[in-house]
Amino acid sequence: MILDHSTSIVTPERGGYDNWDVSVKGFLKQLIDAFPIGPTLTRLGIVGFSSSAWLQFGFYAYNNSRTMTEAVELMDIVGGETNIAQV
Repeated sequence: MILDHSTSIVTPERGGYDNWDVSVKGFLKQLIDAFPIGPTLTRLGIVGFSSSAWLQFGFYAYNNSRTMTEAVELMDIVGGETNIAQV
């Protein structure tokens, strides 16, 4: 997954920070629940971006959906500009 962490996600027109907490993180949790997560099953990694890009967590960071969902719950929006032209 590639996840936008820029402030354009939380503009008032998009519902403010509820858009991040409910829509973005909610989508990720639904995605995690839709697949069997495990060492020999589905793997999911997240790359975050705003003014720059970074690895949020890699394919082998979590071995089950419970711990992956907990990690998503702890994620906070970084903010910054939407810069999709740089890595």
